[in-house]
Amino acid sequence: MPIYEFICRKCGRRFECLVPMGKEKDAVCPGCGAADGKKILSSFGIGGGASRLKGSSSSCGTCSGKSCSTCH
Repeated sequence: MPIYEFICRKCGRRFECLVPMGKEKDAVCPGCGAADGKKILSSFGIGGGASRLKGSSSSCGTCSGKSCSTCH
């Protein structure tokens, strides 16, 4: 089952919901309880995970010359 992102038409809250395809109308707002959510296009990240988010000044302790691919 995919996770969709919705915005509640009643209270405006954005929320995610795990729903079967074709059952998007079953998504219930956790804020107000309304079943009037509009499915919205959500963004997602593409990349190599958290290790790519580290700055170049950090080190992992394995290398001393900032030369390993784990932290740089």
